[in-house]
Amino acid sequence: LPIVDKIRTIAQAVCGAKDIELCPEAQVKIDRYTQQGFGNLPICMAKTDLSLSHQPDKKGVPRDFILPISDVRVSTDAGFIYPLVGTVNESHFPKTLPILH
Repeated sequence: LPIVDKIRTIAQAVCGAKDIELCPEAQVKIDRYTQQGFGNLPICMAKTDLSLSHQPDKKGVPRDFILPISDVRVSTDAGFIYPLVGTVNESHFPKTLPILH
């Protein structure tokens, strides 16, 4: 699957989102990573752990929201691509990220 489709699959199947919204910079990076041969890497979503959505105050199982992807990064050493959902603070990332596709 293309990178965008993998991100969308996770957003819909795991998070309950209706769809994703990529900021223009994220789309540029996805295109670049695909051209560089990283399109086959798995996806590991970086998002708040306080909600399935991008909004920490949305408790329970929110449905039918648009999940904003603010940036997309690649970790070549670890071997995955990680989209940043909303306003994620990377300094709080655990050593492993739980949502893989």
